[in-house]
Amino acid sequence: MNRIDRMTAIVLLLQERPRTASAIARQFEVSRRTILRDVQALCEIGVPIVAREGVGGGYALPLDYTISPPQLNPRESFLLLLALETITRLSDAPFAAERSTLLAKLRALLPPQQLAEVENLLGSVAIDTPQRHQRAPWLDRMIAAAQARQWLRIEYQSATRLSVMHILPLHISTQEGFWYCRAFAHEPAEERTFRIDRIRTVASPELSFTPGPMPTATPYTHPSHPEVQATLTVRGVALVESEPHLGQHIERLPNGDGRLCFRCPPAELAWYARYFASLGAEAQVLEPPDLRIAIARHARQLLAQYSE
Repeated sequence: MNRIDRMTAIVLLLQERPRTASAIARQFEVSRRTILRDVQALCEIGVPIVAREGVGGGYALPLDYTISPPQLNPRESFLLLLALETITRLSDAPFAAERSTLLAKLRALLPPQQLAEVENLLGSVAIDTPQRHQRAPWLDRMIAAAQARQWLRIEYQSATRLSVMHILPLHISTQEGFWYCRAFAHEPAEERTFRIDRIRTVASPELSFTPGPMPTATPYTHPSHPEVQATLTVRGVALVESEPHLGQHIERLPNGDGRLCFRCPPAELAWYARYFASLGAEAQVLEPPDLRIAIARHARQLLAQYSE
């Protein structure tokens, strides 16, 4: 990063909140003395940077101070357009209208020569985006509820039944082309993950609904969650590695086999039972007993279905 880019970035950082010279220096991996010289140069050209003392102090800008939008270089433009076009290819990506207008604005703002260079880069790079036919029409509503911490009444189609429940959305994510919502369920009071394309209806809670105290988030890896332990064959390692949330928990053995160890919220054990059953002989679950029992039950049901 050259000095002009760094000075522009310093102004943008100070528009967010006050920062010390040491903190800015760490972010840009330069010396504190370099940042002091940059701040002095900014003050000399009229940027009203002030120094505040005490806790939470440092260099700051007046709240009403703004600067013109910085010019993007070709690589920065490329990264923005690539990110937008990649998310657009996801099934039911959120904020369709805003994405379309933002793409158009970005292309209109770029000089013709720079736009041609960026388009050439876009034609040379591709990010694989899984395509799914399942629609998630409630995605925007779930994002808005997560942002506002708003309780919702939903009808949810699991693998076995249709349930009506009240949930408090916390976080929206996408994996393997599916959209998921991590949320607190009211009854039973626990954290669960819902696949958004399986949500059939969404509404505001009934007037008679009274939520309990705002729950405290339980991390996915919380010690209270059962620990799943499994052994994997060489092929099992390759299969599980393709799962973004499981691959990181594999320990490879010298012979190519693997061990898998992770913590799982109790509400998701049924899903993992079906998942491990789908791996067949490529995986063997050792713990917990409840998961082993659920896998055996699933296997018996399959055997009964296909027995003559």
